[in-house]
This record gives sequence, structure tokens and C-alpha cells, in this order.
Amino acid sequence: MQKKGWAYIGLAGVISASMLAGCSGTNNQASSETSKPAGETPKASTGTAVKRGKITATIYERGNVPNGMGTIEDNMWSKWMNEKGPNDVKYTAVPRWESAQKLNVLFASGSAPDLIFEFGTGIRNSLFAQKQLMPLDDLIEKNSTVYKGLMQKYPQLKKAGIKSDGKLYEVGRINEVYPLSSVFIRQDWLDKLGLQMPKTTEEMVAVAKAFTEKDPDGNGKNDTYGIAGIQSGGMGGPIRYMFNANWVNVNEKKELQFGLENMKLQAQFKRDLYEAGVMDKDFLTDKDGSKAAQDFLNGKVGIMSWMTNDYAAFAAKELATFMKNVPNGKLSILPLPKSPVGRFTVVWNNPVQMTAVVNARAKDPEAIIRQIDFLAKPETGNVFRYGIEGTHYKLDADGRPTILDNDKYKNEVSWNSDFNMIYSRLESGKYGYTETFLSESIPEQKEALRLFKEARNVYMEKIPVGEGITHSEHMPELPKDLQTKMANLTKPIDDLFIKAIIGGKSYTVDQAYAEAKALWEKQGGKDIEAWYLDWWGKEKNNILVWDDFYKIYESQRAAFK
Repeated sequence: MQKKGWAYIGLAGVISASMLAGCSGTNNQASSETSKPAGETPKASTGTAVKRGKITATIYERGNVPNGMGTIEDNMWSKWMNEKGPNDVKYTAVPRWESAQKLNVLFASGSAPDLIFEFGTGIRNSLFAQKQLMPLDDLIEKNSTVYKGLMQKYPQLKKAGIKSDGKLYEVGRINEVYPLSSVFIRQDWLDKLGLQMPKTTEEMVAVAKAFTEKDPDGNGKNDTYGIAGIQSGGMGGPIRYMFNANWVNVNEKKELQFGLENMKLQAQFKRDLYEAGVMDKDFLTDKDGSKAAQDFLNGKVGIMSWMTNDYAAFAAKELATFMKNVPNGKLSILPLPKSPVGRFTVVWNNPVQMTAVVNARAKDPEAIIRQIDFLAKPETGNVFRYGIEGTHYKLDADGRPTILDNDKYKNEVSWNSDFNMIYSRLESGKYGYTETFLSESIPEQKEALRLFKEARNVYMEKIPVGEGITHSEHMPELPKDLQTKMANLTKPIDDLFIKAIIGGKSYTVDQAYAEAKALWEKQGGKDIEAWYLDWWGKEKNNILVWDDFYKIYESQRAAFK
């Protein structure tokens, strides 16, 4: 890992990686059906019987509830929650990628739910700044047992939930630490063409060129590309990590450094790929990367990255599709090649993830704390990971949950993980870990298990993470006026570098860099620099950084063994 404090702040990646960290619509979390019979009155921490509560809560709408399963607000799992939990909960659906807009409307109209589940750090920060959130310190101390115990066991959980006024406003979970994305390369193509895994960016261009020109699939046609998704698709993030192409850097002396030099180098690499003809020339029209993804799954692309924060979901969808379409294809994990600025690794899963806040106007905050405790129990989390014992899974002789019917699990269970956003699944012990969830009896899961272990070995290396000083979900939020300045700078500067990628002799990367630098200096970049310098001077010893996360990773691996 980098020396303590040697890290990199990626302003451009703050929003995107924050979204990525909580983007999965499938499960990776929990073992048997939980707890009390329906109708049993819950008890407070004092042992005194309390009245069953009625609360409201948000739930992400991803459009992934299968036909016949109801809606995300009303389904078998919302009914199970109300039957087994301490409260009657009414859910309000919030579109996953439009949650800021939806929550703004709900709060403005006075109809925001009591318990707000939200992965977006900026959104939660905005609600705090608007004084829409309730402090939870005393409520948890007086009414909680389970979550209070978690904060005692993991002090980082409390540290991450405290806001600038020194009070606790957010609750969350401890996650398993592993790479959030994987760069796949066609190992069978490397073998056929007698090529080695590329170790530098120059070698990566050469390998991509061979994949494009030397008919690696052997069909006698000129129909393959070396790489795809370099801008809007899956490779955009890993290429940024390769060049540590962030707005603000921190050197070995823990001093902030500002500049666009690494973005310039990143743009030059993309230009080299484009001019080498190793990618689809129409890549800019593939706004969401769907064509790049489809080309790879159809066996026509040699290097492509996927968001693999949930390898079980990746196995069931993308990997199963690839194995069906390209039965003789073999994938390997590509370590990020060394760039002119050094070697870096991909962003990791956030081990200390804040996921929920409480509406300041909630009428029964004690009931909300009881709901948080219920959701934080391993027994509850296990249900949302595996389903109901005897219906969706069985316990093997050693206590390992085994899915009984993969299709039934996929239809009834695989989409429910957003009910499970406060569960720290490693609290379930050995079988809370990702690799124990993947079954070697199911071909795509067996292959996913191999790739997951390979990705972990490759990307959990003690070298700098190319995203920033910390996971984006732990980065501070710029003040509103500086947010506006930053928004007015990022897209024009991105557009300049994109223009340089495809510009040929008429517009070079050097020209784009010069214009970008002038734009930064003239339109508020120096004000942004000053704010970050002030923040860094005050908080550099108080925030969780990649070094801290790596220590958590090491402790988790030791516990698993």
C-alpha cells in the first residue's frame, strides 16, 4: 500500500464511484428465517413491552422486480418485513438514479418518509445542510442494542456517521472489502496469438492492436476489437485509475497538488487507442456503454471492464451470457498496466458504508431505532440473502446455506437486497463472505468464483488506489457555490479532452490541455483549490483513507481463514 497519507483525491470520480458502490440490484448478503412469531410485541432495551410502531421508509425502485412478484413497495418481502419486524412499514419507491430529485420533492411537500435509505453521500449531506435530519446519538443509546453493539465493535461505523456539528446522523453497515470492478481480457486470444499479459500502457495498445488485426476468434473475418467502452462504458473507470487522472492529488509529504497533467496523459492514451484502430470509431454514440458490453458478451472484444461489486449477479447475467455465446472463451483478470505516472489499482468496496438517515419530522423515532436494530440482525439479513429455509435454501451438514432451485431463487430472492441496506453480512461469520455464496455445482458460479478470487489477488495489492485519498462516499461535499463552479468546469474540460481524442492533426491533446488549464484558472478553479487546501489542513488526520480500508481487508481475510 502507499505510505501512510500518500494518496490521491479524485473529484471527478466522487459522484460516479459513489453511485457504483451501491448500484447492485441483486443480493450479496445473509442464513435462516428470523426471530419472533408474527404479532409478538417487541421489547425495548429495558425489557419493557412497547407498542408496535407504524413508520414509513424509502425503497429504491430499480425496475427489477420480476413479473408476478408485485411492486417494490408491495411484495412478499415487504409483507415478510411487516410480519416479522417490530413495526408496520409503508414503503415509498424512489428511482435509483433519480433519488435526489425524488427526495427533494418529498421533503418539499412534507411527505418524506421517516427512514431514508440512500447510498449517495452528497444527497445525505444536502439533507443535513437543509436541517432535514434527526440526530441519533441519544436515541441509539437509549433504544438500541444491536446497532449500538455494532458501533462499539466497529468504532469506524460511528466515526463515519458523525456530521460537522459532532452529532451522529447516519447509520450504515460494515462491508467485505474487495475490488468493485474487474478488467477482463480474453486469455484464449492471448494464448492463440502467443501474447503475454500487457504490463504497461504501451504493451496494452500493442495487445489491443493484435486482437483487432490478427483474427483471434479464427472466423476469417475482420470483426473483432481490442478494447471497448473507454469513455462511457466499463473501461472508463479503470483507465482513469491507471493514470490517477483526478483533479487533486496528495504527494508523499501529504501536500495537496493541483493540475490537469494526469488527465492530459489519460487523454493521450485514449487517443493512441483510437488512432491505432483498436476500438469502435463510433464509441461516443454509445452513451451508456451498452453496445460495448454487448460486443464483449458476443465474443467480439478482447479487453473490457465490468462493475463486479456483486459477483453472484455478474455470474447469473453477464458471465452466463458470455459462456453461452462463447463456449470456448476463457477470461482472465488484467492487472492495471503501469502508466507514465506509476502503477495503481482499482477502487475497492467501501467497508464502512453509510446507508440511512432519519427524517427530522419523524413522529416515532424510537420505533425507527427498533427497525434499524431488526434490520441489523444477522438473522434478518440472512433471509434477504438466501430467502426462507426449506423454500429457497437448505443448510448443509457444516451449516453452509445451499440454494435449492437457482431459477426460483433468481425470481423470488435475487432482487430484494435494497431491503437489506443496514445488514453487516460478515456478522454472519464464514458464510457471510462472497466466495462462500458461489456454488461450484453451477457452471457460471464456478467460473465467477475463479474470477472473483483472481480479481481479489490482483487488485487487493499494496499499491495506491487510483481513485483518491478515500472512497468517494467518505469525501466531503463542496459548498453550493463551489459545486456550481465545479459542475461548470468538469463537462467543458471533459469535452475538450474528448475532442482531442478524435481530433487528429486539427486538435491535439496539448491544445486541449492548454485550454483546460486556462478554463480552470479563469472560472473558479483556484477557489476550489483553496477550499480543499483548508479542508485538508483541518481533516487529513480525521478521515478514513485507503490505508485504513486495507487494514480492514487484512483483518477480514485473517478472520475468514
